[in-house]
Amino acid sequence: LISIRAFAVAAAENLQRFAQRCVPPQRFLNVIGVLIAVCTAPLDMIAYSLAPQSVLAPFGMLSLVMNFGMAHIHGDVLRRRDALATVLVIAGSVICLFNGATSNEGPAPVPPTEALLFYAVFVSICCTVLGCVLAAPRKIGRRTDAVISALLAGTLGSSSLTASKILATSVTSHEATLASVAMACVPLPLLVPVHLFVLNRGFGRHPLVFMSPVIGTVGLLANV
Repeated sequence: LISIRAFAVAAAENLQRFAQRCVPPQRFLNVIGVLIAVCTAPLDMIAYSLAPQSVLAPFGMLSLVMNFGMAHIHGDVLRRRDALATVLVIAGSVICLFNGATSNEGPAPVPPTEALLFYAVFVSICCTVLGCVLAAPRKIGRRTDAVISALLAGTLGSSSLTASKILATSVTSHEATLASVAMACVPLPLLVPVHLFVLNRGFGRHPLVFMSPVIGTVGLLANV
């Protein structure tokens, strides 16, 4: 499931970048790219309800290979350091894959409320700071914009996965109640639209050979 999702994400990312770089920009293709990402998102929720994030997240790096191969279509320059960064991220993912936590034998328990609150506050502060820098009236450098966009997208992506896993855990838990499931549904509608906007903006402005490794690294670190 997670491998199918990785290839779908790569296709969605490349379609969004291609559509935004066309002259004139192809809004229809851009929307199709976003829809592919949205429609395949439930695969994440299912997969992450069955195995730990530290085990599954490395499979998302499959999209890096595809993005690297498609870079020439967008006219992106492939530098040696981009190739090295991609190799290092994939190598780190493989290490996490073989040394990650074991899969759950049954439904995982819902994390303690205190831990969830701490996580929510920490992520909210990080995303708010990064978002304010991007939205600030003053102009920032192109490289700085790319780095902040990738950091924000990676953090939001990890948060969306965490919210999906909490939702799946709440639904399958033996102690599930209507109130607990309803509360678990709240974060996703808030996170997903912002995440999609940040991704779409970043893919249109910056090369995927830069964005994908940084987003993948940030997401993987947050997942671990």
